[in-house]
Amino acid sequence: MKKQTLYFLALILYQLASILFATSNPAFFTWASISSLCFKVCLCFLVVDLVTKKIKIAVAVAMIPFFVLFLYVIDFVVLSLGDTYIIWILNTLLTSFIVGIAVIYYINNSDKKGYWLLISAILFVIQIAAFFVNKFYVKNEAIYQIVILSYGVSHFTFYKFLVIKEYERIPYHNN
Repeated sequence: MKKQTLYFLALILYQLASILFATSNPAFFTWASISSLCFKVCLCFLVVDLVTKKIKIAVAVAMIPFFVLFLYVIDFVVLSLGDTYIIWILNTLLTSFIVGIAVIYYINNSDKKGYWLLISAILFVIQIAAFFVNKFYVKNEAIYQIVILSYGVSHFTFYKFLVIKEYERIPYHNN
């Protein structure tokens, strides 16, 4: 029940961020960035238990390429980010952490749960990249539709991951 509540809170935070990002008000952009960061914190809490002592270093190494890629994208728009620069650094760090967990978990387990988490993490990366392109480079309806599509599918796949994860905790479940 706690995980369902946390995921529901995450979805509300993301919806709030989406609504605030749609405006052109700089103050709303700051609040949207904070809401987006809180959304990622919630997601991290939902996946952090997959990190065992054994794979901590592997997860850290797996997240580095994604974090560097995100930092590169942020560097292009650093002037547009203004006061939210640090918030976006943290947001990309958390996203990279989720992707690192997904990659290492899938490599080590190759099960349905890992598959859905990996697909979700990849879609989160696509979503952020498309968001930055649409928000700061090229305002394009097609790119905006990619953001919406990746948002919907990423949450569907993340929810599939959560359902399988919770199902595994039920004693004597049928496969």
